[in-house]
Amino acid sequence: MIVVLHGDEEFTRTRALAELRSQVLTDPGLGDLNMVLLEGGVDVARLREEADAIPFLGDARLVIARGWLTHVAEEAKRGRGQERVEALRAYLPHVPETTYLVFDEPRPLGPTHPLWDLLQELVEKGQAQVRAFTLPRNARERRQFVTKWVQEEARRLDMVLDPAAERLLISLLEPNLRLLHQELEKLRTFVGPGGYVTEETVQALVPYTQEANIFHMLNAIRDRNTRRAVLLLQQVLRGGQHPLQVLSLIARQYRIYMGVKELLEEQKGDDEIVAALRIPAWTLSREKSFARRVSWSYLERVMERLLQVDARIKQGEIAPDLALYTLVLELSQGR
Repeated sequence: MIVVLHGDEEFTRTRALAELRSQVLTDPGLGDLNMVLLEGGVDVARLREEADAIPFLGDARLVIARGWLTHVAEEAKRGRGQERVEALRAYLPHVPETTYLVFDEPRPLGPTHPLWDLLQELVEKGQAQVRAFTLPRNARERRQFVTKWVQEEARRLDMVLDPAAERLLISLLEPNLRLLHQELEKLRTFVGPGGYVTEETVQALVPYTQEANIFHMLNAIRDRNTRRAVLLLQQVLRGGQHPLQVLSLIARQYRIYMGVKELLEEQKGDDEIVAALRIPAWTLSREKSFARRVSWSYLERVMERLLQVDARIKQGEIAPDLALYTLVLELSQGR
């Protein structure tokens, strides 16, 4: 059986992989003797060797190839690696029934992938499963998705969230499902089975680091979510962060957008962009989406505005907090 888990929502994808592992490797006495993780470059011969191996004292074997299909797609875009594509195309229909071959992919796949048509054929034949783990791009749809997910997670943990507590939790931690899960587990430990979580409980128990607040504030600016951006800026400043420090982080983010836009125009692959800009791979799809959406002239105007605000604060022409609130309002409204 071939299983493809793909998408940039890391928490639910990782959870699905853990659940699959527990279903396949049912004998705890054997540990990981029937599991192998393949990372790095694509080595089809090694994949065949591991997948064709007979399970050791068990019924099934789990072979996890991490990032392979993403790597194959990146090479295909550059006109390379066709021999690997053909080798995988020839082998995948013949994966033994005793092996679960899992492709764990950190980015979404789609019809443009060189193996997509084969995977769909295998799905129709019952030889494969393809599951996507992505958050909606649209801010409203994403909020609805996260809200539903939080409600289901609260039910799974056997607790009840007050609507105000739910809104507060989501407004501050969306769209990081892993962090939401961690804080929900903490709240569940505090209130106990069947417990009721109020807004005051969330305020008392859920700490928000300055780094997390700034990260989400930058996301809110990018997503044109003015209300959330201002709320998070307020929390950042109340937490003691100096306006000039916040300004420098905003400037750094827009330099990243400019770097992504430049490298995209040079037709660089995702791995090259991540390495060149030293940014987390899981944030790249959103950075690329924004960089493609805005023009060079807009980014240049933003950088000029940031320099202007920096100078006015340092020269005492405007109160630092007021300057930052005005700037965040402008950026989050696309001005």
